[in-house]
Amino acid sequence: MELIFRKVDLFTALDIISWEYPPPYEIYTLHNSPLALVKLIDGCYYGAFEQDQLVGFFCFGPSAQLTTKRDHELYQDKDYLDIGLGLHPDYCGLGLGESFVRAGLKYAREQFWSGGFRLTVVSNNFRAITVYKRVGFREIGKIVWSANLTGRFLVLTLNDFEPSPIKKLSD
Repeated sequence: MELIFRKVDLFTALDIISWEYPPPYEIYTLHNSPLALVKLIDGCYYGAFEQDQLVGFFCFGPSAQLTTKRDHELYQDKDYLDIGLGLHPDYCGLGLGESFVRAGLKYAREQFWSGGFRLTVVSNNFRAITVYKRVGFREIGKIVWSANLTGRFLVLTLNDFEPSPIKKLSD
């Protein structure tokens, strides 16, 4: 996937908050949330474009952590850059996930980061977890969002990342 990364602007953020994910991934639908809009344009989010087509986004740093859990012990190791990401729903389930993740890691590596990577994912998002493990991420622990929720979040890290050839959407 040959992606161009640009900071998310208002137009791109409006596009992202309108995405609708089908079950069981509807938890990722932002429902045109004004709060999500503000967060997307805070400077930590980057749109991922292929030939001017928005295919997803990445965020880097504390914005990729669970907001109310930033003091959790799993987030304290500063040798890792937290990443968050979202692939456009039209591209999900097409076998592009690994290339998409690798493209975002490659961008971070080339622009500003030389250490390891860390990400947080809902524990029942088996499709994403499979992709992350193929890239080389390994689970280091779990975070419970609240006692009321049955869902848990997994925290995964990747220590060694070397960019490799990536698949194009048109392949």
